[in-house]
Amino acid sequence: MLQSCWMLVASLLFATMSSLVKLSAGAAGTFEIVFYRSLIGLIFVSVVMLINGQTPHTKYLFGHIKRSVLGTLSFTIWFFTMGHLPLGTAVTLNYTSPLFIAGTFVVAALIHHQKAPWSLAGAIAVGFVGVCLILQPSVNSDQLPYAMMGLFAGALGPIIFFQIAQLGRLREPALRIVFYFSLVGVIWGFAGCWILEGGFKMHEFNVWVGLLGVGITAVLAQVAMTRAFAYGNMMLTACFQFAVIPFAEIISVVFFNEALPPVALAGMLLILAAGCTASIITKRQRHPTAK
Repeated sequence: MLQSCWMLVASLLFATMSSLVKLSAGAAGTFEIVFYRSLIGLIFVSVVMLINGQTPHTKYLFGHIKRSVLGTLSFTIWFFTMGHLPLGTAVTLNYTSPLFIAGTFVVAALIHHQKAPWSLAGAIAVGFVGVCLILQPSVNSDQLPYAMMGLFAGALGPIIFFQIAQLGRLREPALRIVFYFSLVGVIWGFAGCWILEGGFKMHEFNVWVGLLGVGITAVLAQVAMTRAFAYGNMMLTACFQFAVIPFAEIISVVFFNEALPPVALAGMLLILAAGCTASIITKRQRHPTAK
């Protein structure tokens, strides 16, 4: 339980990072933001690992690469959509991951001819009603492709988080997991910036401050999230992950003056309720005697 609470810390940091990405997106390209975010994270984690006497050496390199590539692809898509969607909408779509995680349990039960958790399926359906309520008022026809990309990034969540959990069961330190994630992000961001965005650019001071803030909040959030998923209860952690949505909405209303239509607020509340309910149901099914 206590380990899963690190996800609440990560959620606040991720919401802050999202606002900084949105501020920087007008001046810096997506891959450039990915590069600096990953570079700052790589430097930070490398220093902490050195102080703690840890090394990048691992017996499970393929697992780290798989987690890192999928994770980097996911947040690259998320950063890209951030510049084309309202902050709250972009964050909400990306954080549909817990719903997909719960859906994975339903599909697995059906495949193995086990009793399907229909109450869990109902919670998932309610969650997607919430997604539809958000898309209807908050996304126009020009923004729809970006919304679908954000939803795809959320759908990658189950694969990524199960991989993190597997590395945790193998007793891989959270810092080592983040190290490889940051390393792949540096390589990916550098290549994408030069090939697709024409190389790195000089920016004004406030843009550099924003990029530095993205990197710092991202690495701290990544360490907290990795610790939560690797050592905490996965479904409870997934439930806490939804906390980023109200955090992001508060930031979008206060700092970006973005309107929040009542129907969109209703959709976010449905997603929050569905995610928490799905997590609780799954936890009880795995531990029937738990009170």
